[in-house]
Amino acid sequence: MPVQDYFDSGAVVFLESDNKDGAFREMAAFFSSCYPSAGDRDVLFKKMMEREQSISTWITKGIAIPHVLMPDFRPARIALGISRKGIPYDAPDNQPVHLLVFIAGDGTEHLEVLRQAALRLSAPSVYENIITAADGGEAYRALVSPEEARPGGNGNPISLGCFRHARELAREVGASRIFVHADCFDELEIFAEKDTLEIIFVTISKADTLRKRFPSNKIIQIPFKGITRANQIDLSVVFALSRGLVNKAEIVVSVFGMPYSGVLDTIQVTEINREFKIFFSLTSAESASDLEHQVLVRAIEIAGELAEEGREGKPSGCIFVLGDYPQVQHHCQQMIINPFRGYPEGELNILDPSLKETVKELSKIDGAFIIRGDGVMVSAGTYLRTRVALAELPSGLGARHAAAAAITMVSKAVALALSESTRKLSLFKNGEKIMEL
Repeated sequence: MPVQDYFDSGAVVFLESDNKDGAFREMAAFFSSCYPSAGDRDVLFKKMMEREQSISTWITKGIAIPHVLMPDFRPARIALGISRKGIPYDAPDNQPVHLLVFIAGDGTEHLEVLRQAALRLSAPSVYENIITAADGGEAYRALVSPEEARPGGNGNPISLGCFRHARELAREVGASRIFVHADCFDELEIFAEKDTLEIIFVTISKADTLRKRFPSNKIIQIPFKGITRANQIDLSVVFALSRGLVNKAEIVVSVFGMPYSGVLDTIQVTEINREFKIFFSLTSAESASDLEHQVLVRAIEIAGELAEEGREGKPSGCIFVLGDYPQVQHHCQQMIINPFRGYPEGELNILDPSLKETVKELSKIDGAFIIRGDGVMVSAGTYLRTRVALAELPSGLGARHAAAAAITMVSKAVALALSESTRKLSLFKNGEKIMEL
């Protein structure tokens, strides 16, 4: 997520204190007033001081980023404190600090918010524009829209060069489409140029902006945040296949970078049929599976949203067992009354968009979702009994992942296991982990 998603426009205060203790008290009181759910100002102040006594939050000339962990406070939030006269900070350069970037959250997004803030402040012009701002609004705009500071700003040659070479490469390899990962880049005007090649935008958080700016272009919204570059490609291709935007015989050229970095710096050519052979095998006739392709992708989408959002602000883990119900049912035992029992099958298909929130809510219950190959949800809160010895499973699996792996050893099913702690999604087939997102 870009830094503005963690930062309200009114969360800027001009500090009066001329010492660290006083400045921290001002920041704690101001943060509490901006974000009441963060809790009491005194608690915030105490946590700020404890963190500072552990290790200094000074990061570079004139800038410090004090940050605290607050259980159940999510998403993370930012407030800026600007000191015109400067605050003694015992900094290595012996210079006062003029800008405090205070961050609080439950720890889930801490590193990402710190990275985003540091990225924005990496250009001296941004820092100068903030501390010399006439008011809070000007300081806010300087942080969230630092045009001159973005690595991709002002026609960055790396971004422009990558996109130009991606088009040339697409023609050379016979690709008719280019996937552009739009979260890596803000200057979308370069994509307005007419071309015979179709541009498909891939995004985590810019779908609405892209629809308004490019109404005729197709958009793929992927649900996972913090994923690797390789996973960006994997998910975009999987979702494009599920929507019929590409077929498995195609070659796709992708141009991308790290999300929110402001620069496109990587080109990849993907020969879908060859590189996704394992994925296609999950739903092929040769695997003796009745699992339909769109059912698998829909389960991945829902699990991805759970990984990103959790449930009621807390991380959520779950298991989806997909396909081969005639065999899977012999290894199932209900832990609770089955919430799907008694409803017509036409109302229970995971492909029905209206059931997404129901599935997410039921994910809080221990046990697995059992889903037929055609998408009908048979049960939730289901205990998997396989009697597969731990020695037969891959090493290092927790209880949830071990259960997912085991059920695929005694059936032709595919299992998805979402880790509550790491928020990574693992796909299992024949007792082996074949993909991790």
